[in-house]
Amino acid sequence: MIFSPIRLPRDYNFPFENTEEMFFQVEDGIDLNCLLFKSKQSKGLIFYIHGNADNLRYWGDFAPFFIDRGYDVFMYDFRGFGKSRGKIRNERTMQRDNKILYQRMVELYGEENIIVYGFSIGTGLAARLANRNSPKMLVLEAPYDNFISLIKFHKAYLPASWITKYHFRINKYLEQINCPTHIFHGTEDRKVPYYLGERLRGLNENVSFHTVNDATHSDMQSMAYYQRKMDELLT
Repeated sequence: MIFSPIRLPRDYNFPFENTEEMFFQVEDGIDLNCLLFKSKQSKGLIFYIHGNADNLRYWGDFAPFFIDRGYDVFMYDFRGFGKSRGKIRNERTMQRDNKILYQRMVELYGEENIIVYGFSIGTGLAARLANRNSPKMLVLEAPYDNFISLIKFHKAYLPASWITKYHFRINKYLEQINCPTHIFHGTEDRKVPYYLGERLRGLNENVSFHTVNDATHSDMQSMAYYQRKMDELLT
């Protein structure tokens, strides 16, 4: 009910330029498919954690926005998505995989040069990662206060707190976050409603909340306000 992966054959060739494909082993017999998009003169790295559906063929189309602003972009597919092996079992496994890949990028770029970026369900992974580490910045696009609230919004009849293995307590992670954090949420978002993101406003002096009028769940990059703010943040 939560994840909607689309698989890819292992010999599939991604149509992206200036991109390095790699596989990182996170457990015996399980490796995750990753893409590293390269800019011409890199200022650092966007560690991008995507949403709950599709695979890197789709999410890779979001990378040029950051490449054009001088950043390399690292993306990976969760277990069972695209070419990645294995199956998502619980939140702890996802958080552990996320940490392993992040540490690999820290070795390459240095943590002071990494911006952690989470989209939709990926905001829960991104917030915890930034809470437990020290990236340059955290950016959350279309987040929720915690995953139970999001389940209740979509499936009000379910006893969400009893049946789910996923909690993603972003509100708790942000209460004790030390890096500059920027939240962007669209007022017309119907998948992760605006009011769930707004609950994160004011949790910490390091957290800035940005309302993006008229933005839906998937068109943030086309919005002039978002573009201006990201130009400022990535300069």
